Amino acid sequence: MSAPKATRTRSRTRSTPPSSPRRRGGRRRRSLRLVAPRRRPPRLPFLLVSVVVVGLLVLGVTSVQALVAQTSFRMQDLSKKTAALQQEYGRLRLDVAQLSSPERISKEARRLGLTLPGPGDVKTLYVDGGGSSDGGDHAGGQPSFALKGVLGSQP
Repeated sequence: MSAPKATRTRSRTRSTPPSSPRRRGGRRRRSLRLVAPRRRPPRLPFLLVSVVVVGLLVLGVTSVQALVAQTSFRMQDLSKKTAALQQEYGRLRLDVAQLSSPERISKEARRLGLTLPGPGDVKTLYVDGGGSSDGGDHAGGQPSFALKGVLGSQP
């Protein structure tokens, strides 16, 4: 690009030479020169970095959403299992309550031919409270039954 040449309109009759024009106030006027236009920095690297960053962010958000969905499904599954186990626990407690009722036990005993003992068949035994200080039944360091000495050879 070339600048148009300035044409002189004033005559050389002035006292100042044309090579040093003066402005008002006595300052010298700078000579004008053609300046090359400023180059813009390349945009391609910025665009590439921006696309990579945005892509990584989208990938990260998608991954987090997938993890949240998996965790949600797992929690749903565990909740169903917990409900099923609680129901099973309640059913088992009911079974234990029914099986341990005195009425059922007496019926089952009669069916098996068991009877209540007579008044002379039950013996009450009184044992000395002189056991060891730790509450266990030890005689000479060997475990023993507290009634073994009282009963003798009877089972």
